[in-house]
Amino acid sequence: MHLRKVLLSLLVVGGFASTAFATSIGVGQLKFVGNGTPVTTFDIVNRTGTQASLPDFPITTQLTITVTDLVANIQGGSTITIPGSDFTVVDAQGDLSCTVAGDAASGGCDLSSYSVVSATLTGTLSPTTGLGGLPPGTIILSGFSTTITPDPACAGGPSSVTISDATLSPGCDATTIFATTPGTTAVPEPGTVTLLEIGLLGVAAFRSFRS
Repeated sequence: MHLRKVLLSLLVVGGFASTAFATSIGVGQLKFVGNGTPVTTFDIVNRTGTQASLPDFPITTQLTITVTDLVANIQGGSTITIPGSDFTVVDAQGDLSCTVAGDAASGGCDLSSYSVVSATLTGTLSPTTGLGGLPPGTIILSGFSTTITPDPACAGGPSSVTISDATLSPGCDATTIFATTPGTTAVPEPGTVTLLEIGLLGVAAFRSFRS
């Protein structure tokens, strides 16, 4: 009976390919900034190409970051959505800034009148294959999403917890934008299954011969 359980386990495990999990690769940073025009808004730093740096941002091919939208959660429960068209590429490195003047609730980029508790940025990356700095054959998914939340260190550190800890601080809070690789699920390998079945039949025949 013990031998039968071991063989069954081998058949189940060996009949499937190794499962590969999706991995995250840093490609940029979303920053909450102030003292510009608009006064308080979001910038995106493209950390690929010439701005790549190991180990956190390894892609040496410059990616194009395209924003779908940014949804800012305002203290009190409301949200403000800034469309991707408000984000403009501002330099040769592919950095972006939200550049439309005016209050964010009226179609601009300025969030200085609001206490922002978090914001979620979604968008796409290109190209997704043939990327320098990654192992040959590595593919990244086109879509990405990242959420920026308050860092207690931006409000005086963990020992100084105030209401400002619950909101983003211009010029301090930031988060990493990650590309992800496709995950794969375990799939049967017919060749492996066949070999195990042959071995199982051999063991069964041997046991029958001894009986």
